[in-house]
Amino acid sequence: MAEIKIHGVPPSTFTRTVRLACHEKGIDYELVPTMPGEITPLNPFRKIPAITHGDLVLFESTAILRYFDRTFPGPKLWPEDSAGVARCDQWVSAVCDSLVNAALRYMASRYGFLPVPGEMRQKYLDKTREVVPIFDRQLGESRYLAGDAVTAADLFLAPLLFYFPDIPELRAIADSAPNCARWAREMAARPSVVATEPADKPRLAA
Repeated sequence: MAEIKIHGVPPSTFTRTVRLACHEKGIDYELVPTMPGEITPLNPFRKIPAITHGDLVLFESTAILRYFDRTFPGPKLWPEDSAGVARCDQWVSAVCDSLVNAALRYMASRYGFLPVPGEMRQKYLDKTREVVPIFDRQLGESRYLAGDAVTAADLFLAPLLFYFPDIPELRAIADSAPNCARWAREMAARPSVVATEPADKPRLAA
């Protein structure tokens, strides 16, 4: 029986980030299907995922990945040098703030998970058009977000960008970001990404 239990659902981008980290580091885990409304005993903010490791309960994906990196052997998710750590943290934060508050909110509205007026939906789409080129420029300067090796930053970005082709408006944005496309092709070939591909993706709302 796996020591690590991940409480979440496969289509969740942050749940996938945590699962990606486990696969990248070779950590055995059990996925416990849990919806946001069921997660309150583990996360009072009612967001997935959370993990349990023995008596330890953790929520917030960044904290979970840092715990994995400090507790388990395997490839490091953060660089060893202070500047590299800072760059990685910078891009993790950029994904979790700027991209999540634009693209993920737009996705949620298109899938019917986040009912918002059309004007607000358009603002999310416009913000996505604004921030994706910033990631594209970075990926034109380095192979991965924080340098020449996969880090936690890439594990946060991947689940988001991999939904872009499923939504026409976001696909058009991705088509204008060639460096993101190159990066996405490389990431898609990684065993961790293949192993965590959701079997059932959400459907666009009418």
